[in-house]
Amino acid sequence: MFVVGPNASGKTNFLDAFTFLSDIAKPQGGLARAVEARRGFRRITSLHAHGSGRRLKLEVRLRIGSNEWGYQIALSGRKNQPALVESETVLKNGQSVMSERPNPTDKKDPRLLQQTHLEQVSQNAPFRELADALASVDIVHVIPQVAKSTSGTNEDTLRNSTGFDFIERLATLPKKKQRGSLNRIQALLKVAVPQFSRLEITREKSSGRPHLEAAFEHWRLYGSWQNEQEFSDGTLRLIGLLWAILDGDNPLLLEEPELSLHEEVVKQLPRMLAKAGLMKDRQIIVSTHSEVMLNDRGIDPREIIVLVPTAQGTEARLASNDPGVLRGAMARLPLGSLVSAVTRPAGIEQLSLSFPK
Repeated sequence: MFVVGPNASGKTNFLDAFTFLSDIAKPQGGLARAVEARRGFRRITSLHAHGSGRRLKLEVRLRIGSNEWGYQIALSGRKNQPALVESETVLKNGQSVMSERPNPTDKKDPRLLQQTHLEQVSQNAPFRELADALASVDIVHVIPQVAKSTSGTNEDTLRNSTGFDFIERLATLPKKKQRGSLNRIQALLKVAVPQFSRLEITREKSSGRPHLEAAFEHWRLYGSWQNEQEFSDGTLRLIGLLWAILDGDNPLLLEEPELSLHEEVVKQLPRMLAKAGLMKDRQIIVSTHSEVMLNDRGIDPREIIVLVPTAQGTEARLASNDPGVLRGAMARLPLGSLVSAVTRPAGIEQLSLSFPK
């Protein structure tokens, strides 16, 4: 699925709804950590919410093997106070598998409502499959400057550059699996990056810090080696992107993967993502502004979610529900151009006309 929309329409928030649930379900996570990582409850509620007492509701449905799961949670919160569970339900094939909250125990001890049953191993045994699936969701948005050096980088920057640690993750793989991953990545890099030859993982002797090194062929017999601090932004982002696509079979969220990449590389991304999804039965959701990417002939309007800002928030609509886009697609017009026309801010030409003279 591709998520498109104007700037500030909510593409990042759309993806973060999934990672919020993932952060709750992870063994090292939980509701309090997930809220605090986003700088408090007010930061995760709608800008259109009214009053001091705010509420948030999330509902997801998942198919895992032959089972259909449903999870719904409603939260409330006030400034400088913990978020509280107002309701929490879990369905498996349409049947409830946990007592709906707040239950009698919660009412006797209201502090229990500061935690979800999703995060508690003692409570989620009947729906552990659901908890593990939500915890496995991975989001990648590699910012080259952060990936090159995390020293002195504040926590907010790291949280907003998910995937920055892909070099560390590569370095911790068993040697055989690591070499296999590097071989798959370098085979693709040889096509996209001129003179590229080989990838290696090395570690500093003094600190043990891992580095990603690449060999480039030129007039010298053995070429030259560079580590990630010397890579171009595009090369580093492409390596991180390839690693994310090829690693694992868990649901993958990609935020604007086209950044810093050559247009001809961007054109190939939809087919690469489709192959990865089919090869590993993997669900992939991509936010993008790239018209070039969406022009790929293999993309169907039903695979595009268009975010439309309104006075009361943002609505998510399938591109296939837009008559103009559907008629254009049936006429074999470039889908990216059709979607760009829908998401184009009204009066955008005034941006250049209003620029100071």
